[in-house]
Amino acid sequence: MDIELYYTPHTRSSRPRWLLEELAQPYHLRPVELFEGERNPVHPLGSVPAVTINGETLIESGAICHWLADRFPEKKLAPASTDPQRARYEQWMFFVPGTLEPPAFDILMHTQILPEKKRIAAIVPFSTRRYQQILRMLSKELDHDGYLLGEQFTCADIMLGTTLAWLPELLADHPSLLAYIQRVTARPAYQRAIEPVHETA
Repeated sequence: MDIELYYTPHTRSSRPRWLLEELAQPYHLRPVELFEGERNPVHPLGSVPAVTINGETLIESGAICHWLADRFPEKKLAPASTDPQRARYEQWMFFVPGTLEPPAFDILMHTQILPEKKRIAAIVPFSTRRYQQILRMLSKELDHDGYLLGEQFTCADIMLGTTLAWLPELLADHPSLLAYIQRVTARPAYQRAIEPVHETA
């Protein structure tokens, strides 16, 4: 399988890169200097991530991760469709981009990403309150020494772990989430996935 990942550090493209490392699946990394104005040539909006798999392009980090995790069942990063855990796995795979990510991204947009003159200050406290409400719920869910599905690390933890890492300063009042982040980011695959980018041939 020939996989090319179009990638910019500190973006949603970190999710498929981490997953590919967990899968121990060979891939070609194609850096995109998104924050310098470079457009991704294979994404219809010029954004990241995108992958080409045997020449076919797939976009959206959640869709990429969902497909890849199912494509390699022997790696056990996604429960089988007949597994009783599959429903909860699907819940968390959609929870991250649908519920957790929007307020976090709004905070980032209006404190770091947008030029100062385009930031809307009133959005930040509103989104922060919503984000903290979600973090409190996750704190209870992860008040143990495992992962979203218990003892088994899955792709859902990649989705969640990458998003929680966006705003680490907001986790200070949530020790169970701090411990969770330490667990998932200590994984060797995560450490490989954050190595500096070098374009591969």
